[in-house]
Amino acid sequence: MYIPDDHLLWDFWIIRHREKYHLYYLQAPRNLSDPEDRHAQATVGHAVSPDLRSWSYQGTALTPGPPGGWDDRAIWTGSVISEGDRFLMLYTGTCRSEGGRIQRIGLATSTDLRRWHKFPANPVIESEPATYEDESASPFRERAWRDPYLVRQQGSYCAYITSRVRNGPLDGRGCIALARSPDAHRWKVLPPVYAPGMFGQMEIPQLIQLQGRYFLLFGVELGWHAHSGEVPKTTGTYYANSHDPERGYTEPRLLLGDVHGQHYGTKLVEGPDNTWYILSWLRHGPRGDFVGGLSDPQPVELRSGGIIAIKGATRS
Repeated sequence: MYIPDDHLLWDFWIIRHREKYHLYYLQAPRNLSDPEDRHAQATVGHAVSPDLRSWSYQGTALTPGPPGGWDDRAIWTGSVISEGDRFLMLYTGTCRSEGGRIQRIGLATSTDLRRWHKFPANPVIESEPATYEDESASPFRERAWRDPYLVRQQGSYCAYITSRVRNGPLDGRGCIALARSPDAHRWKVLPPVYAPGMFGQMEIPQLIQLQGRYFLLFGVELGWHAHSGEVPKTTGTYYANSHDPERGYTEPRLLLGDVHGQHYGTKLVEGPDNTWYILSWLRHGPRGDFVGGLSDPQPVELRSGGIIAIKGATRS
């Protein structure tokens, strides 16, 4: 496990480069276990590892912008991809003047995965009110537009984004939105790729292609399940799969979770031995105390029917 001594760790994203794994994660002082406090002071921490187990802290990778800027309050979850001799990071920002209620997405670039430079014309992706709910209608009192997961698909950049649709029961509007760009600078917001009508929020998406299928992972809190939902009601990470990354996803399944919320934000990562693993951020210990760290990797396998399971787990 990786549990920093002087700061909390929560939502994270990983990129592998030259036999090292670079971990980026939201961080805040360890005395801020209350979610509202830590979310308001979040920056992006950076650590590296050769094996997904032993991590070396590299300092802070990204901080809020100057006073009066669109991201002057806090930096939230993003993702990183490589592009030739540089790296692109999409990240979420909020500002003080709006009380953090409106979420927007910015771009940062790096040549070494250590020093990051924000794009001058940020933010690059904002919610489209004709399709997605704004803060005036949301029971969460926010414009949900965060946690972009960046991929390259068919010559374009695509971002899978946590949001909420405008219509339907309030407890079932959570969705994964889509935006597309030819250059990572100019983006077009598109309809959601997945809006099952079962959750109030669907956080921290990840899209992974395995054996001819696309797997879309997302996190859900215990209180974010619609009353009509048929999936297990717990805090954890769910997934659906499809043969097309932009449509046709199956009903969601629970990958990892429990009613105590011990694990969250689970990600699939290919290990140095070419085995796929899951890692999660550790929220609460057995006694309910807030941990704020990263789990050790657990190997997983892909079973028939598009089911992801922890290796050795009982088949169902």
